[in-house]
Parts: sequence; C-alpha cells; structure tokens
Amino acid sequence: MKAAPPQGETPISRRGDGLPSHAHAAAPSTTATTQEAAHRPAALRRAEELAAALARHDIPTDVHELASGRAAISIYYGLIAYTDGQEIHWTSPKPSRRGRPAPATETTTAAAAERLVHDYRILRARPLTDVLGCELPLLADVLMADHVVPR
Repeated sequence: MKAAPPQGETPISRRGDGLPSHAHAAAPSTTATTQEAAHRPAALRRAEELAAALARHDIPTDVHELASGRAAISIYYGLIAYTDGQEIHWTSPKPSRRGRPAPATETTTAAAAERLVHDYRILRARPLTDVLGCELPLLADVLMADHVVPR
C-alpha cells in the first residue's frame, strides 16, 4: 500500500474524479481544494477538467503529471490524451486516408471530450487483442518516453 504524501503535497497521479489515487487519502475541504487548484500547473488543471467531462459520460480516466510539464489523461488501452494547458492532443483510432491512426487536437475541453467519447466507444467495440496490436500508444510507452532519457 502506498503511503500518503506529506501534508500539503499533491500526489502525481490522480484518478478522473480528482481524488488522490491512494485509497486512504482524506478528502480536502472546499476552500483547500480551491486554493490547491489555483496552484496546480495549467496542464494538470486542464487534464483534470477533461477527466471530469469524461466522467460525466461514465468513462473512467487516470490523470498523470509528466516530467515535461504536460499532463496525460489515460482513457482506455491505446487512447491517451495529452495537454500542455492550452491544447489537448491524442491519437484517434479512426483511420487516416492511409489507414493508420490519425493525430487529433482540440482547443476546448468540451470539444475534446465529445471526440474522445466517440473514440472511446470505437475502441471499446473492438476486441482488446486488436486494440493492443495496432499502432496506438499505451500508457507505459508514454511514461517511459517522458521519464527515461535514452542512452
């Protein structure tokens, strides 16, 4: 079991509902939550907004603050969105003209959520073996690319 972070520190990984990932963390007061949100990086705030929008469609997510300053929103196998606080990017499972997954970008959380709900449904309808065998990114790949410097 993970230990809770020291008082005043924000855990790096957060569930889509905005609560800390470890199970026994106490819920902060509304005032503390508002103050904490104001001090979070823009990318993390935007990622949490997207996670909340997807949760309204019953889509579970995990939000991860990356070393690069961006944030990743893990939605489903092969469906990971990224934000720098301004734009939201992901690889859509809808094929491009060449038949490969295509990059997607939105500037608003609502538009990104709408498109991601559609992409999520596409992936959920496929057998998982097909999803894992295609060219879509997986969370482990993203975390390794952002945190590990190749030699």
